Amino acid sequence: MPYTKWTVSEIQFLQKYYGVKQICEISEELQRTPDSIVKKAKRLNLTTPMKKWSVKEEEYLIEKWGLHSIKTIAKTLNRSHASIKKKAFELQLGPSRIGNGEFLTTGDIGYLLNKDPNLIYRWVRDGYIKGRRFGEKKVFQIRPKHFVLFLKEHPEKWNALQARIDLIKGYLHTSFNLPDWFENKLYSDRSVFMSRRLAGSESYYSKYS
Repeated sequence: MPYTKWTVSEIQFLQKYYGVKQICEISEELQRTPDSIVKKAKRLNLTTPMKKWSVKEEEYLIEKWGLHSIKTIAKTLNRSHASIKKKAFELQLGPSRIGNGEFLTTGDIGYLLNKDPNLIYRWVRDGYIKGRRFGEKKVFQIRPKHFVLFLKEHPEKWNALQARIDLIKGYLHTSFNLPDWFENKLYSDRSVFMSRRLAGSESYYSKYS
């Protein structure tokens, strides 16, 4: 392919968005190859070391993750989508589905409840969780509201002490106080755990007394 000289507007666009947008996005916008984008950025001294995350930025990401879309967070922090996803992965923030209208997968729900995704799949198939099949592989997609409805209507299926409550709070649209039904579930599971622990201790001491 013959070399096409860079225009002033293309250079200005690259200077403005390099390090903010993903290279593939810039490539698509300018109709140039990713390799061409990187080479030009080097000539313009745009390939500076990656900007270090500040404590304030990390706190913002932790607070908004799951409540706002990645696009919104990236725009606020003036970072690329890839940068946001990478940092969220490093911080082990989990799925980012709630609050932006996306669907959950059986894997997402398995992660949130600390359950095998295959078990979640069976729950959806058996009607405990409302979902729809999507794509060529016919994977299940679940709306967040149906996930919350499952939690409320089938407390016997999950354990609040094993679930990732900090992440589930986003699905409940709350940062602090949990709904009464969720608090009751927590209390119930905690009581069962303590009873079993006490019974185990008594059994141990009676065995060796």
